[in-house]
Amino acid sequence: MDQDDAPAFRIAGRQQLVHRSLAEKSEPLAALYECALRVMWDRSNPGRVLLAAHSIREMMGGLPSVLALPVLAEQGRLGDQINALEPIWNGAANSRCHREGEWAGDIDGPLQKLLKALHKLFEWWKESRPKRRDVAAGLFRQSDPSGLPLPEMLEKKRVDSWLGLHNYFVRVAHQSVTTPDEFRERLDELEQILLDTLYRRPSEDLSAIDAILAEETPDA
Repeated sequence: MDQDDAPAFRIAGRQQLVHRSLAEKSEPLAALYECALRVMWDRSNPGRVLLAAHSIREMMGGLPSVLALPVLAEQGRLGDQINALEPIWNGAANSRCHREGEWAGDIDGPLQKLLKALHKLFEWWKESRPKRRDVAAGLFRQSDPSGLPLPEMLEKKRVDSWLGLHNYFVRVAHQSVTTPDEFRERLDELEQILLDTLYRRPSEDLSAIDAILAEETPDA
């Protein structure tokens, strides 16, 4: 079917519930989610997966702040840390302590600088990873529709899924190879987590929910 003949974009089915739940927390986050759906719907856009991943990454990153949870200080991605370390490594490679891949002798200035930089890198790595897990766990504790803490095993499973999905969308946003089908599968997983976490209408008429879920889901 020609793109001009394709039906107009609309949010339908489960995605409508996800969008509504996000909008109740933050219109900008709901807009980021909608942007991802719109760009994935447009098959004529060769960069649709990358652009959609950017929107989803930003949406996921913004959720803790709208739920009044602690937000990690911006310390940069691991790649940024490695890029900053590279010139220090190159300087140490020219140290008098370094000969053809071997290190010997007293620690001189360039090697001392490298060791300090490595110490800082590993401290950042040690601190960053547990904090990301803590923030994700706090997100689910704060926003669960039941208002009750999740069982420990369920919380761990949900946190693991959230962090894995976040890492996937970050990689794709930085041009890691994926496919539209894989992207949709991961987006489906994320949407289910968002519904489980944010949807707070247990008393809503079930027939209305059934009608929404029965709508034809767009190709997004």
